[in-house]
Amino acid sequence: MRLIKQSKYYKSILTLGLPVVLAQLGQITVGIADNMMIGHIPGNSTDPLAAASFANTLFTLTILFGTGFSYIITPLIGNAFGQNKPQKIPNLFANGLASNAIVGVALTILLFILSKFMGSMGQPPQIIDMARQYMFVLMASILPMMGFFAFKQYAEGIGNTKVSMLITIAANLINVAVNYLLIYGKLGFPELGLLGAGIGTLISRIFMLLAAMWWFYRTPSLKKHLPSIAQVNITLEGMKPFFRMGLASGGQIVMESSAFALSTVMMGWLGAQGLAAHQIGISISTLGFMVYQGIGAATTIRISQLKGGRNINGMRNTMAASVHILLLMVICMGSFFFLSRHWLPSLFTTNTEVINLASQFLIVLAIYQLPDALMLIYGFALRGLADVLVPALITLVSLFAISLSVSYLSAFVWGYNEIGIWFGFPLGLSAGAILLIWRFTRKLKRYQKAWAIK
Repeated sequence: MRLIKQSKYYKSILTLGLPVVLAQLGQITVGIADNMMIGHIPGNSTDPLAAASFANTLFTLTILFGTGFSYIITPLIGNAFGQNKPQKIPNLFANGLASNAIVGVALTILLFILSKFMGSMGQPPQIIDMARQYMFVLMASILPMMGFFAFKQYAEGIGNTKVSMLITIAANLINVAVNYLLIYGKLGFPELGLLGAGIGTLISRIFMLLAAMWWFYRTPSLKKHLPSIAQVNITLEGMKPFFRMGLASGGQIVMESSAFALSTVMMGWLGAQGLAAHQIGISISTLGFMVYQGIGAATTIRISQLKGGRNINGMRNTMAASVHILLLMVICMGSFFFLSRHWLPSLFTTNTEVINLASQFLIVLAIYQLPDALMLIYGFALRGLADVLVPALITLVSLFAISLSVSYLSAFVWGYNEIGIWFGFPLGLSAGAILLIWRFTRKLKRYQKAWAIK
C-alpha cells in the first residue's frame, strides 16, 4: 500500500524532471560536441582546446551566477501557485525579468573587466589572444541568456518543464550546425576556428530568448496575463526578494562550480596538456551533473508548491522519491564514466598524453558521483524552501576550505601533479552533501512544529 502511495511522488518528479534532464543532456552534448570540434581544428595543436578551457572557465563562473540568481523565480512563483494565488504571478514575473536583466548587464561588465586580466593568470602565453577573442563573443550572449532564464523559471514555477526542453533542443541543433560551418569553413563560410564556436553559441542563445517570447505570446493561457504584466510597476521593493535570495543562490551555484573552475587555473600552472586533459574531464563530468540537475529542478518545483500548501508529508515523500531516482542515476553514470575512461577522451583528441591524463581523471569522477548528486539534490530542495544563505555558506566551507585546499596540497606539496588536483573533489563534495542533508532535515522539523502537524 505504501508503495502505491509513494508511486505518485515518483511519477510527479519524473514527469517534471525528465524534460529538464533531456534538455540538459542536449545542452551538455552540444558542449561536448563543441570541444570535440575544437579539439580537431586542423594543426594537431592542443592550444585551441586549452584556450577554450581557460575562457569557458571564466565565462562559466559568471553565467552560473546568473543561472543561480534566476532559480529564485521558480520557488517564488511555485509558492504562489501552491497557495492558489495566481494574482501574484504577473508581478513576480515582471520584477523577476527586470532583476535578471540588471544582473545580465552587471555580469557582462564584470566579464569584460576579467578579460583584461587574462594574461596575468599564469596561463600558457600562446593561448591568451585566442581565449580573449573567444570570450568577447561569449559576453554578448549573457543578456539574451538571462532573458531566457526568466521565461524558463516562470514556466517551471507553474509546473511546465516541457517548453524549455523543446527550445533548448532546437537551440542545440542550431549551435552544432553553425559551429560546423564556421569552425571548419564549410559551404563557403569563413574558417574561423575557435571564434566560430563562440559565434555559434551566441546565435543559439539569441534564438532561445526569441523562442521563449514567441511561446509566451502564442500560448492562450499565458497571453491573457500580458495586460496584467504590462501594468506591473517594476520597483526596487518588487525586485527586493529576487536580489535578497537570488544573490545568495547565485553565489551558491558559483561556489559549487568555482572549485572546478579554480582547479582549471591551477591545472594551467602545470602546462597546456594538463589543461586540455582537464577540459576533457570537466566536459564529461557535466553529463552527470546536468542529469542530476534535471531531477533537482523538479524537486524545487514540487517542494515550493507543497510548501505553499503546507503539506509536510508530501515534502518528505517527494524528497525520498527524488533521492531514490537519483541513486539509480548515480549507479548508471558512475559505471559509464569508469568503463569508458579510455574511450571517451579519445573522442576529443589524438594526443596520447592528454588521453592518459583524462582517463585518470575519469576514475576520480566516477568515485565522487554519489556525493555530487546528493549535494545537488538537497541544495535544490532547500532552494524550493527559499533557504539559500546557509546552503551558500555550507558550499563555501566544503568546496573552498576543503576541496581546493586538498587539491592544492595534493598537486603541489605532496607531488601528485595533475591527478592531485582532482583528489580534493570527492572530499569537499562529501562534506557538503552531509551538511545539506542535515540542513534540510532540520528545516522540515521546524516547519512541522510551526504548522502544528503531527
